[in-house]
Amino acid sequence: MGDRIRGVELGLGLIGIGRPWPAPDSAVRPPEQARALLDRAIDLGIRFFDTAAAYGRSEAVLGEYLADLPAGRRDDLVIATKCGETWPAPEGARPDHSPGALETSFERSRRLLGRVDLLQLHKCAVEDLRDERLLAWFEGLRASGEVGAVGVSVSSEEALRAALAVDVFDTVQFPANPANAGFAAAYGEAGRSHLPLLNRPMASGALAGAGNPFAFHTAAFRRAVVLTGTTQVGHLEANATAFASAAAAATAAAAVAANQDRHRRPGPPSGPRLP
Repeated sequence: MGDRIRGVELGLGLIGIGRPWPAPDSAVRPPEQARALLDRAIDLGIRFFDTAAAYGRSEAVLGEYLADLPAGRRDDLVIATKCGETWPAPEGARPDHSPGALETSFERSRRLLGRVDLLQLHKCAVEDLRDERLLAWFEGLRASGEVGAVGVSVSSEEALRAALAVDVFDTVQFPANPANAGFAAAYGEAGRSHLPLLNRPMASGALAGAGNPFAFHTAAFRRAVVLTGTTQVGHLEANATAFASAAAAATAAAAVAANQDRHRRPGPPSGPRLP
């Protein structure tokens, strides 16, 4: 799947079409509004959509939408989901990352979505990355061809570093924004080939109106998917415009740097011309 993402792209996180978000008392968007959001996202060139078993009805709503798309258009999209956590979860309950629970979750996701391009372990912790049974399950799933790729979603820098040291996974999802640059630095230090999926690009709204936060992502990463989590078409359009502006500025800056580098390189040694 990684070869389908060649630069830094904007993706759409879909928690808000399936459960109350961003606050527990938020209204869940009705299906027709979710479909309008998905339609507009595709019109804007977005092709990476991120959902999860723990996102309430998100997988079901997305799956119904995908089933109505022409086959060619569906094939242009990357549909990522996550296993290992349920919603609503009992108070104090930990995610169930046993192979049996993961298998059950995956089969449900596949039934709802029709096809899973990327399956991620939700709320992956350091101890999960030391669990040989868990790693073997993901390795076997990827080898089976039932999914296009496998990955993890982490929320600590320690888990990110541990995930990047494991060759089983193709992608790693983590928060990345100008207010919390530690994750991006940890990813850069590792120098691994895992495709980064960057969530909370605006620090859960804290950076709204504070310049263009996407400039951070387009400057810090050469290849990534930046996941915006809006449920509003107008907000999505504004984010897409800001992202395009940041990407264009990064491309221009890279061209200037490359040109300056060419001029700094020493030319061939001077000497008499040969006949």
